[in-house]
Amino acid sequence: MRADAGALPVADAQVAVVAAIDMLLFPTETARVLTGDGVLIWIDRLGEDGPLYLPADDVAAALPGRWQAVEADAVRGSRARSALIE
Repeated sequence: MRADAGALPVADAQVAVVAAIDMLLFPTETARVLTGDGVLIWIDRLGEDGPLYLPADDVAAALPGRWQAVEADAVRGSRARSALIE
């Protein structure tokens, strides 16, 4: 689904995975729609040089509640970075 990330048309705790690709972070809304064991896949295709880059730990810290983050290169030879937040 594509929607306004600041006001997702989804009930609370109904989404298993949110994929946020090259976008601003809406931490409260993201946390609201994710299920208790849901994950956020945070992708920044320009990596650390991109204007929307956030380290995985910063993304996890911005989300309400307790989250764990893993960050890795998304594609070998690319500047892209991805984070799995659960």
